[in-house]
Amino acid sequence: MSGQETGTEPDEDLAQYIGDEDEDEELQPGQLGRMVRFLRPHFKPYARTLWAVGGLLLLQTILNASFPIATRYLIDDGLVERNWDALVTVLIFLGFAALAVSLVAILNDYLFARLAANVVKDLRGALFEHIQRLPMPYFQRTASGQLLSRFSGDIVATETLLVHLVTGLMMPLLEVIYATALMFYFNVWLGLIGLSVFPMILLGPRFFSGRAFGLSYEKRSREADLLSAAHENVTAQPVVQAFGLQAQAISRYRHRNLEWVRYAFRMNFFAGLAESSAYMGVYVIHVVIVGLGAYWAYSDVISIGTLVAFEAMFISMGYALTDVSQFIPTLAQAAGSVQHLEEVFDEPRSISDAPGARVAPRMQSSLRVENVSFVYPDGRQALQDVSFAVGKNSYVALVGRSGSGKSTLLSLLLRFYDPTAGRLTLDGVDLREITQDSLRSQIGIVFQDSFLFNASIIDNVRVGKADATPEEVRAALQSAEIWEAVQALPAGLETIVGERGGRLSGGQRQRIAIARALVRDPEILILDEATSALDAVAEAAINITLERVAQSRTVINVTHRLSNVTGADRIVLLQDGRIVETGDHPTLLAAHGAYAALWRAQQRDA
Repeated sequence: MSGQETGTEPDEDLAQYIGDEDEDEELQPGQLGRMVRFLRPHFKPYARTLWAVGGLLLLQTILNASFPIATRYLIDDGLVERNWDALVTVLIFLGFAALAVSLVAILNDYLFARLAANVVKDLRGALFEHIQRLPMPYFQRTASGQLLSRFSGDIVATETLLVHLVTGLMMPLLEVIYATALMFYFNVWLGLIGLSVFPMILLGPRFFSGRAFGLSYEKRSREADLLSAAHENVTAQPVVQAFGLQAQAISRYRHRNLEWVRYAFRMNFFAGLAESSAYMGVYVIHVVIVGLGAYWAYSDVISIGTLVAFEAMFISMGYALTDVSQFIPTLAQAAGSVQHLEEVFDEPRSISDAPGARVAPRMQSSLRVENVSFVYPDGRQALQDVSFAVGKNSYVALVGRSGSGKSTLLSLLLRFYDPTAGRLTLDGVDLREITQDSLRSQIGIVFQDSFLFNASIIDNVRVGKADATPEEVRAALQSAEIWEAVQALPAGLETIVGERGGRLSGGQRQRIAIARALVRDPEILILDEATSALDAVAEAAINITLERVAQSRTVINVTHRLSNVTGADRIVLLQDGRIVETGDHPTLLAAHGAYAALWRAQQRDA
């Protein structure tokens, strides 16, 4: 077996993991700017709270800065000079200051915790809402795990950044500012020496954190791949177990897991180096300041109180800088996550209503496809100069082999896409000139994959009409001929159907899907390979139901099984994106053309 399959540990090939410098990116100011621009709109509704947090931070900083100044007076005036009044005054001040800064810190933590929770809530909601408006091609080219990782990983990393933003970044930065100013206030020369810690603390972390930021995006990408692979494997367990693919699946997942280790190890390693290099600078300059300051205090160049206060300020500043460097891993994780989230938000939304689009009344005469051609974004020609009409209360079937263009036509009818050329009209009005909601409200559709939500039967039927009354739900279930079966269940309408309807049989799932379409009282009923996933007995029973409920509706049946549409008023045979024949079943058989040949082939297979 290869090293990947035997679980090679990352430390066996350290040079390989920390090499490949050309793959990493230096930390650029634009990355931080991108994060600010991305999060700014989500902070905007909470501007007052943000200003309050800023004011409390400033007050907390002023109180913290008063402690070293008071300490110097405590030592020089109270202890060295043995001044009892000065000693008591400073101690009382320190007590009140400690109480005040504690209360301010608690209030600030409360406000910012609530602020961060609301921002994350809004961000998660905005992401979910944006996904609802993405076009179908996006979901066809994007693995579900990639999308789920935005919620499970990227949102969480952004939340971690926000939760620790004040304590991990804002307060340390303010502490660096006031500590630097106080060092110069206590002694200019020691202040200049203290400043030398900046390049020692910042240069190393900047170099290593830049590499950590560059690796963060790749790490997040590998995590999305892992989640997608796990989701696919769980969904495909019947296939995996039936074909004995467990070992192959484990091997592939192990390979992806080791790819993640490569980036995760390197990112964490460089983030750790950024932190440790910062501490090294503090230690070195600290020794210099202690030695020189002690000598000057011994020689009466500075007071003991000044030395103690300066020492406290330098330590405070040094550790504040290292706190900032410790925040780098969190910042790096969030940088990659923000980039991932931006990729989703940057995706253009699905087809939108044209300005001034009208609300379409219920269909009065016909739905027409007029000289329609369609080319997918990848350049694939799906339809070419297709024309036909669907009259009110007529039954039209779209048939043909896989890849003939049936599904593309269905997507155009539902306005998942707009045609590249030509137009589709409802009662003579271009579908692009009417609102999508008013179009789709007239359509009930039964898909091949009768997807049901993990909810009750009544809730699944109400997917078709959210405000459907119990009587309307019952009528729809009766029309779908499953009402008696639902009544026989222990919980009746409140029966939970399980994930994807897994607690029901295939026929039951499809009948509930039919009820979901019928509860809308649709003018147009679309059947998209509605029975092809069922066994012959269930298919025959469902077809009888569909023929009955279709008698008073306009029906478009998209299927490759010709035996399902022999009673259609008109059959449209598609081949390679073109209409090759059209007519009713007897007429097409008598023509002895492509339809008749396909009919004979399917009869032989049956």
